[in-house]
Amino acid sequence: MIVVCAMLKALDGKGDEIEQEFKKLIPKVLKDPGSIEYAVHRALDDPNKFFVYEKYDDMDALKLHSSTEHFKAFGQATASMFSGRPEIGLYNLIT
Repeated sequence: MIVVCAMLKALDGKGDEIEQEFKKLIPKVLKDPGSIEYAVHRALDDPNKFFVYEKYDDMDALKLHSSTEHFKAFGQATASMFSGRPEIGLYNLIT
């Protein structure tokens, strides 16, 4: 199982817009083949900071996620709303 942890920072004043885009994206990602969990969190101490926790069956499922139309649409809709590049970590789940 592949786990993805991502930290993203919104530009000042863009956090609410990004949250709305995530709310549209989440149910679509959860229907993707091989998607197990896709949870988005917003920091209590900084409304512009987001943490995304994702689980996929394998790397093929993660690659599929990155290539879906809904993920690309999210990227286009939010491209100018983030500050800098996201910090992304990939992990294998130990069971």
